[in-house]
Amino acid sequence: MDLSHSKILKELPNLSTATNLYDLDLRYCSSLVKLPSSLGNAINLKILNLHGCSSLVERLLNFETAVTDLKDIDRSHCSSLVKLSFSTRNAINLRRLNLSYCSSLMELPYSIGNATSLEELNLSHCSSLVKLPSSIGDVVNLKNLNLHHCSSLVELPSSIGNATKLQKLDLGRCSSLVKLPSSIGNATSLEELNLSHCSSLVKLPSSLGNLVNLKKLDLRNCSSLVELPSSIENAVNLMNLNLSYCSSLVELPSSIGNAISLRKLNLSHCSNLVELLSSIGNLTNLQEPNLSYCSSMVELPSSIGNLVNIDLESIGELDLSNCSSMESYHESSTDIQEFDPWTKSIYGLRQLVLNGMKKLVSLPPLPDSLWLLDAENCDSLERLDCSFRNRCFCHLHFINCFKLNQEARDLISLTRTDDYAVFPAEEVPTCFPYRSSGSSLTLKLNQMPLGKSTKIYGLHHMW
Repeated sequence: MDLSHSKILKELPNLSTATNLYDLDLRYCSSLVKLPSSLGNAINLKILNLHGCSSLVERLLNFETAVTDLKDIDRSHCSSLVKLSFSTRNAINLRRLNLSYCSSLMELPYSIGNATSLEELNLSHCSSLVKLPSSIGDVVNLKNLNLHHCSSLVELPSSIGNATKLQKLDLGRCSSLVKLPSSIGNATSLEELNLSHCSSLVKLPSSLGNLVNLKKLDLRNCSSLVELPSSIENAVNLMNLNLSYCSSLVELPSSIGNAISLRKLNLSHCSNLVELLSSIGNLTNLQEPNLSYCSSMVELPSSIGNLVNIDLESIGELDLSNCSSMESYHESSTDIQEFDPWTKSIYGLRQLVLNGMKKLVSLPPLPDSLWLLDAENCDSLERLDCSFRNRCFCHLHFINCFKLNQEARDLISLTRTDDYAVFPAEEVPTCFPYRSSGSSLTLKLNQMPLGKSTKIYGLHHMW
């Protein structure tokens, strides 16, 4: 029976004889105040949709006769609903209950535990909901529990660990949530856990490591989160870990390297994250790391080079822009042809080492802070789309960069260095005025255009 959008309907007729009623659709009957007790005679009713019945205030499922076959109830957007009650008989076959956006709902009845067949419970945006009853653990077939944006929810009952079939738990934007119970580790079927924007959450229980089937952990904007438990190493099936905007996070546990299935790691805007430990190199399946706006990050560990499965076609996922404190960066990928100009914004970058980047064709503009540039064995390097004016390098290494064009060679030879500049050449550059046809050559070092302590290599190839 479809009575949806009957906005002036205030009550239903007597349904005593509606024994074959299967589906009752009352969506957006915004004037409906109550349901008739005779609805209990609809013994074959399976679907009851009360979405948007904003004036309906009475409790649900206390029918005089048991509606034992009811499987799906949608009571979402019923903003006047304060309390809910179940009878054991009415709830026994219920599979899906949607109470989302019931903004006045303060609690669920203890009898919710009678809904032992319930698989999906949606309480998202129930902003007045303070707690769940301990009987929630009796809902043994629950697979999906949505508590997204339950901003008054302070904690989960320890009985949540009894929901051993729970696969998805959404606690995103539960801004009052202070902690998770340690029993959460007993929900071993859990695959997705959303704790994003839980701004009061300080730490996670060590039992989190018991969630061996966990694939996705979202901790975005957990601004009070200080650390991850070392037990994260036991989450061997974890594939996606989002820690972006965790502004209080100082470090990752070294055990993170044992989460060998991890493919996506988002650390963007972790403004207090100082370093990554070398164990990050053990994440050989990691494809999409994001380190953008890690403003306190000083350097990456050399083990980052072990991440051989990073998808270089979408290298933008390795976003290091605005990591303004980074001093050293090493890259040795053999697949990159053009180096993204993000380095220009790393104002504190001192060392840039690009050894063995066989396909690299050009270098972008580089920050003025740079004092060591090593592009040794970059066999395809042709252009330097950067300027070395008004700066002094310690080292410039372009060994075996035989494809460098003349403009690049001139740039290198004219750049002042405190130690040396090395690049291949077939003849002495014109800026080097000292010539001799004999077997010796006298140099006046204080007049050298290449730097006061410049060293000269490979002259025996020129004679």
